[in-house]
Amino acid sequence: MTKKSKQEQSEKTSVSVSSKAKFKGGGRFARYRAMVISLAILLFSIVGLLYYLYDFYENSKGDYAQIYTTTRLETEFSNVVKNVYGLEHINPAEVSAAPDWKAIDASMQVTGHALAVIKDGGTYTDIIANTTQEVGKISSRGKDERIVEMSKRWGELVPVIQSIRTATSPEEASANLERAHAMLKANNAFFSDATTYILTDEQSRLNEKTNNAERILLIGVIVIALYFILFLFIFIRRMLDADNEAEEAKQETTEIMNTVTSGLFLLDKDLKIGSQYSKQVEILLGRQDVGGQNLLDVLGSLISHEDLNTTYAFIGQLYNPRTKERLIGSLNPLMRQKVTINNKERFLDFNFRRIYHDKTIARVLVNVEDVTDAVLLEAKMEQEREQNDIQLEMLSTILQADRSSIIDFVDNTNRHIQNINGTLKSSGESETDLYGKVNAIFREVHSMKGEASALKLNGFTVMAENLENSLHKLKQTPKISGEHFLGLAVQLEELIRLNQTIDDLVSRIAGQTPVTPVAAAQPATAGGRYASFVHELAERNHKEVAFSYNGLEKTGKPELDNVINEIAIQLLRNSVVHGIETADVRTQRSKLPAGLVRMSLQEQNDKYVLTLEDDGNGIDYDAIARKAVRIGKYSAEEAKKLDKRALVALLFSPGFSTLETSNEDAGRGVGLDIIKDRIVALGGSVSIASKLQAYTRFSFTLPKNKE
Repeated sequence: MTKKSKQEQSEKTSVSVSSKAKFKGGGRFARYRAMVISLAILLFSIVGLLYYLYDFYENSKGDYAQIYTTTRLETEFSNVVKNVYGLEHINPAEVSAAPDWKAIDASMQVTGHALAVIKDGGTYTDIIANTTQEVGKISSRGKDERIVEMSKRWGELVPVIQSIRTATSPEEASANLERAHAMLKANNAFFSDATTYILTDEQSRLNEKTNNAERILLIGVIVIALYFILFLFIFIRRMLDADNEAEEAKQETTEIMNTVTSGLFLLDKDLKIGSQYSKQVEILLGRQDVGGQNLLDVLGSLISHEDLNTTYAFIGQLYNPRTKERLIGSLNPLMRQKVTINNKERFLDFNFRRIYHDKTIARVLVNVEDVTDAVLLEAKMEQEREQNDIQLEMLSTILQADRSSIIDFVDNTNRHIQNINGTLKSSGESETDLYGKVNAIFREVHSMKGEASALKLNGFTVMAENLENSLHKLKQTPKISGEHFLGLAVQLEELIRLNQTIDDLVSRIAGQTPVTPVAAAQPATAGGRYASFVHELAERNHKEVAFSYNGLEKTGKPELDNVINEIAIQLLRNSVVHGIETADVRTQRSKLPAGLVRMSLQEQNDKYVLTLEDDGNGIDYDAIARKAVRIGKYSAEEAKKLDKRALVALLFSPGFSTLETSNEDAGRGVGLDIIKDRIVALGGSVSIASKLQAYTRFSFTLPKNKE
């Protein structure tokens, strides 16, 4: 499947997920539609019932007003009768000016106004209470006839009563008063019966309407209550069903999250971890309750500050819609991330995938996996490949090298390793003793590296140099203890295994067919081996060197031969790296482009003399003094007072080198230290002759009787 088709498929998948989400949204609306309709019906029922009560109240106000007005009519007419009857106790000559007329006028005004309002309907204004009420027109025939009759009779009464006050003589006033009394007496019963009839009828009608309203209200309340109870029952049942479904879904999700072997969680734009995550997240990250926490805070104690900044920028790009997800996947800084959880070193992979909501990046799904086993397996496979490569290289070297030289190398390596083990086991825990152990181990390792380099055993040379790097760091440590040596055991074990591999290869080859012509043609003499070694040294250091050797091949004493071989390798390395100049420099100094290195081993009476001479730089005593000042061994004033013998002694001290940087061949300051250690052990001596930019000659005297 092409990348384009995969991308199209991914886009289709996103669309389908979006459509599914919309469908689910529609389903949820349909699910709650009945509930919404039920609530609307309940609400409309309550509103309808309240509206009915309001309408009943508004309609009843007219009935109450009619009852009130009729009651006022009855009361005020009775006041008129009472007050007019009260005029008979007043002197007829003074009746027109009697104070009771004020009350009579007020009652007559109210009575007339009430009769008019009750008959035709309208606004009744209560003068005494200072209120107004809307009164409906009498609609009942019986009541209407009585109102009309009362209005007629009241119309006849008013002028009779008024004539009492307008009489011109006491006799006329007395006659008018008697006539008014007679008419009032005749109409009082009628007015009382009529108003009682109207009040009784209106009260009956109002009671009937009130009873009907109460029945309707009661039925409405019961119906609404029953409907509400039914609604609650259905709603609660649906809620319980929904809760059960949600609980089941949550239980399933929890089971999945607790069972899945990788860490899963959602990450928002602010890098906050979601509340739902797999149990494995807490195990992988070594943190509890990571929900709601910031991812960078969780990872702060696990990864470097630089990786945290890179992670922040990377996730920011994930939320950038213009950045293609597949393009930034390769920039993920949290792949094969090395962390330490509960004091255990682990490797974690963090994979990030976008989650879209309607084409908008909503969140990022993070998948965390423990890939420790895979990383270790890859490392093991890589180590095995390296071992195979080394073995192939060793096999090729052994096939082309002198077999006896390889056997000597294996034996010498075993001897060096035994010396290292002896040094490690030796007593002495003071800092001086421990630094002394470091220097002693350094000498053994450097010697092994030199012999391996001379035999072109590059794999062994690299391992030895790695061990030298560890020793060099240990020497730079301000305060060391016995625990610092524990890390060297692993690297030493690798050298032991590799040496055993070389031994096994030699043994297998020895059991097979004789060596090939190519292998047989290789130089087996000491001079040949040293010449090949010098040639490689010169090639690596970009120099031209001509080498010559004469004298003994061997002394016949294995231990002495091994020491001579060690010294020769270190001296040859120093001559090529330190002594011989590059072709350009030699030409400027009027020398031949190729430097000359001569070496000889001679027997003289009871001793052997090993001599090595080159026509290179010579010993630069000023450079030695400057380096001694730079490393703080001497002050500038003290360095000026040092003679050549003291300066040469510095060259033989552990870790001293005039080179500023080290490489495979020099710069560790161990070569001459090894030579001094071996010469002292044999009871020999050394003499040095040198001229700046001309030559250097080392001559070693080794006693025969030292074994």
